[in-house]
Amino acid sequence: MGADTSGGNTFVRPGSGPRVTRGQIWSIVGGTGLVLAVALALVLIVTSVVVSMRQTANRIDDERAMAAASAAIGALQRRLSLTVQDNAVWDEAYNAALGSEAGVWIRDNWGAPSAAYPLYDGVVVLATDLSLIASYIKGAEFTPSGAAGRMIAQQAARAQASDRPVASLLRIGDMVVAFAAMTMKPFSVEPTNGEMPVLILMKAIDENVLELISRDYQIVSLGIDGTRMSDMLNLELKDPNGERIGYLFWPSRKPGDKVFEQNRPLLLVAGATLVVFLLLVLAAGAVETTRLRRIAAAAELEAKRDPLSGALNRGGFLETLDTLAKEVSPESPLTLHMLDLDGFKKVNDTYGHAVGDLLISAVAVRLAGFADQFTAIGRLGGDEFALAQVQAQPPQILAQQVIDALSIPFIVGEREFHVSASIGHATSLDGGDPAELMRRADVAMYAAKAAGKCRALQYVSGMEDLRRPADVRS
Repeated sequence: MGADTSGGNTFVRPGSGPRVTRGQIWSIVGGTGLVLAVALALVLIVTSVVVSMRQTANRIDDERAMAAASAAIGALQRRLSLTVQDNAVWDEAYNAALGSEAGVWIRDNWGAPSAAYPLYDGVVVLATDLSLIASYIKGAEFTPSGAAGRMIAQQAARAQASDRPVASLLRIGDMVVAFAAMTMKPFSVEPTNGEMPVLILMKAIDENVLELISRDYQIVSLGIDGTRMSDMLNLELKDPNGERIGYLFWPSRKPGDKVFEQNRPLLLVAGATLVVFLLLVLAAGAVETTRLRRIAAAAELEAKRDPLSGALNRGGFLETLDTLAKEVSPESPLTLHMLDLDGFKKVNDTYGHAVGDLLISAVAVRLAGFADQFTAIGRLGGDEFALAQVQAQPPQILAQQVIDALSIPFIVGEREFHVSASIGHATSLDGGDPAELMRRADVAMYAAKAAGKCRALQYVSGMEDLRRPADVRS
């Protein structure tokens, strides 16, 4: 055998040359360690993202539920305000409240029906000096006393100082009730005798009301209690003085936890696969990144939606308009239609914003029927909509079709509403400033209003010189 003449860092087999150096071994170990470190870093990153998504999904759903519960209480008060307004402005009721048989009339018309009436289950009628004439709750007489009595008198005084209903929450005994108060008056003429009796209607937030809220606002297992419930979501209820009178409570749905549990086996398999097949782990990371981007894109899209109408909000529409303006050409012109409802302000003033919101939603549904003809539909605020058309048919014809569609009566609840629309439209052939396009369409819309409403006008040079009437938006 030959002597071992190799250096100390090289292993030599008898009859062979150098095979593996210690430097190569450390290079392999270091490379392997580096790959494992990168893999571990990826695991930590993915784990952190999953945990963050889990917590974020839970938080977003909790915030949605809190907002929904608050909106439900507000809607209950608004409905009660509409009901008390319908009952307070009534010749017969006003005269009866001032008559000698007020108690009998109140019992027959409001008190007895409150035992099973769906819109309210309590009534209080106070004289001008805020002395009690009659009061019933769930069909039985009762006398407001203590803190509840003082609060009722306080709100009645507020109602006397206003020509609109005063609504809030109140605790009566072990019940939390929504109430609305309004000064009684004749329908036909204003009273001249100085008499200002007050009508108060109440609706207890009981199991029936909670069941309706749960169904309409997707809040499961909704309850009410005087104290905060641990391990539950709690919405604090306050009286007009800001004093806490109870809590709505319900369990968190924790959608993030549910999704996490549903995907736990997949995560475990992914973790085991990562140890054995690092390349597959990298692929799984890419898939996860894509999924997160889609979720982020969906969240971004949702942020650009108007929650009332479902159309794009102002920011989302303007962003879309900027994008469309960059693609304009003479072969593919861009037309912007600015639409404003005629007569909407009267609906809001007469029936309240709750009914107005429902009407806006109904208008949005009709406009959605033109989704295949408009590239984007947005609600800019109030009763103003914007419609972007990448020209397929003459804008004037399409605008008239929209006007005709909105001229059909709307059924909101048990009421029929007749509104129309005025539309101004302007067309860009060269991809100019979107702000200028919007200005021209807005000018044309004002011109349509000034010309008699319920019509569509195309922008022409010189329209800016037209004087806008003070009530052109009504």
